[in-house]
Amino acid sequence: MQAFALIMAAGSGERMAGDVVKQLARVAGRPMLSWSLRRFGSHPDIVGVAVVIAPGSEAEVKRALSNEDVAAVDIWAVGGERRQVSVRNGLAALPEGATHVLIHDAARPCVSSELITRVVAGLREHDAIVPTVPVVDSLVQYSGNQVTRNVDRRELAAVQTPQAFELGLIRRAHQRARETDFEANDDGALVLELGEKVATVKGDSENIKVTFVSDTSIAAGFLKESH
Repeated sequence: MQAFALIMAAGSGERMAGDVVKQLARVAGRPMLSWSLRRFGSHPDIVGVAVVIAPGSEAEVKRALSNEDVAAVDIWAVGGERRQVSVRNGLAALPEGATHVLIHDAARPCVSSELITRVVAGLREHDAIVPTVPVVDSLVQYSGNQVTRNVDRRELAAVQTPQAFELGLIRRAHQRARETDFEANDDGALVLELGEKVATVKGDSENIKVTFVSDTSIAAGFLKESH
């Protein structure tokens, strides 16, 4: 298995107080992107790291990162106006020898080596893997300001990244989505739309997605506890 990490860092970050490159916001003393680079770059099951960045941001990204972080990146790719386009561009940039890919959002800086290991282990038995965590809140469906029904959370889960795939499969899924104008925020959903199976592994409750400025302090707390 030749598994590459594909780190998505092309988001605009409108909900992060206007930061043009949200993934460079500092978390626990480092740019957010740095944490993912260090986790994947040092993991024994990952043979290379590709990063997808916003058009025109390469100089800014490299200036913000340390020399060590920049050296951990084997491939730089340019994203598009939507995440799905950015992932497709990143997949196209992976080298010929790559057989599998772990697609991860740089906005999840708390990804652990243990989670990466679980996801890669899942790839040895399945062609598509997503990490999930239980839904702990009660869920309802509503219309306007009225609850229309309660939703049973026992068969529901929240999906995280990294999501991992056999490379040919996820490329086919993205190509089919492009041809049919199918859009999803989740790569596993594209595989399901293709009619293929997606397996799950245990996620990590600390592997939060940084969306708002207030999330950076939560992520920083998790990262400091892990070091």
